[in-house]
Parts: sequence; structure tokens; C-alpha cells
Amino acid sequence: MIAGFDSASAMLEATARGLRGQPFDRLGRSRGFAALLHAAGLLPRPLRQRLYAAAGGWEGVPPERLGEVDAEAIAGWVVEHYPRPRYPAVLLGASNGAAVHVAAALGAPWLPQTVLIPVRWPGNSPDRPDLAAEFGASVAPALLERNPDIVLHHMHDANQDQLMIQRMAYFRIKRRRLGTAYERFLLDRLAPNAPIIVLADRSRWPVTTVAERHVYQIGAQGGLDAEDYDRCGLSPDAAAAEAEWGFDDDLLADVHRFAAEHGHPVHVLDYPAPQALSAPVARLYRTWLADAGTRADRLLVESFLLLDPIRTLQAGCVPLWTIFPVRSALDTARGYLATADPAYATAHIGLFPHGVRSQGLVPPQHWIERVGELVDSAELLGVDPDRYPADFAALVRYGQALRAMSPAPGRRPEPGRMRVTMALAFLPAADRTTE
Repeated sequence: MIAGFDSASAMLEATARGLRGQPFDRLGRSRGFAALLHAAGLLPRPLRQRLYAAAGGWEGVPPERLGEVDAEAIAGWVVEHYPRPRYPAVLLGASNGAAVHVAAALGAPWLPQTVLIPVRWPGNSPDRPDLAAEFGASVAPALLERNPDIVLHHMHDANQDQLMIQRMAYFRIKRRRLGTAYERFLLDRLAPNAPIIVLADRSRWPVTTVAERHVYQIGAQGGLDAEDYDRCGLSPDAAAAEAEWGFDDDLLADVHRFAAEHGHPVHVLDYPAPQALSAPVARLYRTWLADAGTRADRLLVESFLLLDPIRTLQAGCVPLWTIFPVRSALDTARGYLATADPAYATAHIGLFPHGVRSQGLVPPQHWIERVGELVDSAELLGVDPDRYPADFAALVRYGQALRAMSPAPGRRPEPGRMRVTMALAFLPAADRTTE
């Protein structure tokens, strides 16, 4: 009942594979998935877009089955990704692509606070957020009654998700308590005195309160600001943790309780938005490689789910994760490159294909030109600019292109495991610690 094609589930899989030393090819999907995407790439754009929307809708949970969703069972599924007996640390909280690289380098698992439950609804209209709010209010009570320790954030983004929400509603649930599965995992798998590193993304968004533990969010982080969306007469009455990326502080209180009971330090990483971790992690990663004697002059600009900690390391690249191929992502890449010392020789750019020319989207050629002003050479990685943003085969070509990037002599890294103390020294608010 959890969306496979989402930040939380995909980053969970990427982290788990990274801890096992396995690449995240094809977003963790089968070779058949890759063949299907390559074949679909030969179709006209409108048909590619319809198939993309249909595939998303197929993942949806029928509304009448929402009462069967068990958040504790979902937590059990999460921890099953990590079989190793003991870990030197654990990351917990908000989804973040940069943090996936930190987790893989440390050999530490990540436990998400937020997951997406796609709810099947073929009649959803991107341009009618008012109708979506009514639908959510009508079907959510069974989910909330079954799961008293979650908050439901119903998200409706007619800009970036306009294809997907034609056939589904986005129900993101946030844990307010660790729960039995997470607590048992921490007790059994976390080494004595190992730190709990909380990813506390402070992203906020205006919401409309629907019911107790149920809010409705129009729009999302990406190409538009909150005030740019048509609300069809709905007025927000509060600000809440952003549905996909934001962290709900109720969980933090429970983490502190558990840590005090069992002797684990807690490091709270406060950052204002998802991409605020990107440059610090790139600097951390570059220093880690340089300390191992590796030339680290090749930057990999990642995009949403286009990330792979193992292939990135094998290619001798420094990762700079971005949220989506939008203006803020380009600003993040340029801001980091402008201050990088020494300067990078090359930049390889992945662009996530969400299917439509949404507002705020930066075209591929503009990425090459603007990033290329700050490096010797810039190139797209697995992206067909003529088919973008409906270039869905880029989801497969990205990994293929990264795999083909054999590092030159002096670039093949063998840094070993990253030290937890080193990671915390580079990450924001690492000094906010409780014993």
C-alpha cells in the first residue's frame, strides 16, 4: 500500500542497497521495467504521458481499503531492509537525497518519518483542488481511526504532479511516535552509545485543517511558491510541516524519550529546506575523498530519485543532490560551484523526468549553459533533451551512464567507512546534542 515511485520508498531502497554495497540501478526495479521504459520512449509524447499517469494510478490503494492500512506494519517493512546485526549510527526523519549518501558512507540505516499512500481516484482533476479536498475528507476517517499515531497530509500539486494526480490522491502520513517496530530495531541493531541523527527539515507550507490529525496542502515545494497556486476558494488556516519533505516535531519528543531511556546521544540536524543539506554534504564527501588521496574534481548534480551512492563513489564523483529540475535546484548547483575551492573540472547533470513542462522547470540546455559557466565542461547524464521532460527512459539511462563513467587513474576512491564524527562536523546544527 506504499508508493514505490516516491521519495521515501525509493530513498529507503537506495540507502539499503548502499549499505550492502549494491548499486541503485533502474530505481531498484527489474530489467523488465527498464525494457518497458525504453520501448515507451519510442511512442509519441501524449501517449507516453498517458501511460505514465496510468502507471501511477495502478499503484493506488482503493479508497475502501484505507482502513486496512497499518502504519506499524509499514514500519516493520521499513526495518526489514536492514539485516545487519549492529550499526554505528542511525539516521531518522525527513526524506533527503543528500542524506542517502551520508547514510551509505557511514554504513548507517535511515528510517523515514513520512511515507506516501497513493489513493486510487480516476476522477481527480488537477485544476479542482476543492473537489480533491472533499474526496480526502470523505475517505480518510478509516485510515486515521486505524492509526492513532500518524498525521495525514493530503497533498494536491497541480503543477509538478499534474499527470500523476489525474488518477490518484496523494496521502502522506507522518509518524508522531517511534512505535514498536522502530523501537525494537533501535534496541536490537544500534550499537551501544551509537548516535541517533534526526533529519529535521523545517520546510513549512500553508494548509487547511480538515479534521484532527488531517490537513490539506495545495501545492508543494518545487517550481512555484505556495501563493502561486489556484486554491479554488479554499483558504489555509495554519502552517504545517511540508507534506513530502517537512519534519513533524512530535516524533522528536519521542526520540528524545527513547534515547534517554537507552543511553544514545541525539544529534538534531536543523535545516530550512531539503536542498540546504546538499552543499554541506558535497563538501563533506569531497573532503572524505580527498583525505583518501582521491582527486575529487568531478561533480554529479543529482535530481530527485536519480541518485546512486555506490555508482557515484565508484565513478569518483562528488554528489550534489537537488530536489527537482527547477530554478531553486539550479541556484543550489551554481551557489555551490561558485564557492567550491578548488574549482571542479566537470559537472554531470541528471534531470528527473516528471512528464510535463511545469512552471519553474529549467530546460536542459539552460542547465548546461548556466552550470557550464562555473566548470570546464558540463554535460547531461542520460537525458534526451529532445524528449525531456517526458523522457521517462532517462530513469534507466541515468544509471547506465553513471556505470559507464570509469574513473581515470587517481580518481578511483577507496576511502573506507566515513567516521560519524566527521559527518557531524560538516552537517548543520550538529552541535545540538542531548545525551
